[in-house]
Amino acid sequence: MAFSKPIAEKLAYRSAYICNNPECNTLTVGAELDEASLKVKIGEAAHIIGEKPKSARYKKLPDGEAGSIENGIWLCANCHTMIDKNLGAGFPEDMIKGWKEKHEQMISMLVKTHKSPIPLLVKQTSNYKLAQSLVDFLSSKGVFHLDISYENPPHVFAALDETRKEVNRLARKIELDTNLKKVFTQIRNSAQEVMNETSSNNGHVDYQALDEHLKVMRRKIGRQLGVLKSKYGCDLSGPLSSIAP
Repeated sequence: MAFSKPIAEKLAYRSAYICNNPECNTLTVGAELDEASLKVKIGEAAHIIGEKPKSARYKKLPDGEAGSIENGIWLCANCHTMIDKNLGAGFPEDMIKGWKEKHEQMISMLVKTHKSPIPLLVKQTSNYKLAQSLVDFLSSKGVFHLDISYENPPHVFAALDETRKEVNRLARKIELDTNLKKVFTQIRNSAQEVMNETSSNNGHVDYQALDEHLKVMRRKIGRQLGVLKSKYGCDLSGPLSSIAP
């Protein structure tokens, strides 16, 4: 039997209409853009302990407890189906309760501290993965965080050229996010500017000017990394933390 409407609504509100599975965190309610009077809802109140024999994680409960809010969790339809297959094999009661507890604590913290859940949702998208891939790539290149004295100038140019190509490769995969594309473009252009400003037509490199141009480049890229951290939730805990704001 499904949860009562009041219980289901409370679970949804306590979850901010976000799936409690930490590997999902899908938003489960939204607008139907073709009809202003309609909504889209893909969330469901799911039982932690099955209500009937042969249901997932079933065990005998006192009367009324199976339909209580303590025995419910808010999930997207896909995750609800997943946790209930094969009598809940792979998804024990303690795990599901842990999902619910941590999720509701997180939502409560976001509400009380006036923080946005958008970074949480963004982390589930392919665009976030592309942004984090770029951050990880930049972290692997000393040109973006090491003192120039530690870098061999030819290696600097090789790293900048590799960066330009990698940014282009990743940018082609960005979906429906012009702001993220702009960040990628700014990072690529900042690396390209160093190559343009310190190389002459005959291929000669102005090594004396290279240090100053790298300092400017790092400041510019640092600002873009700040955007990736604040708006996309990227992890900058590695060496790039020295140039990010």
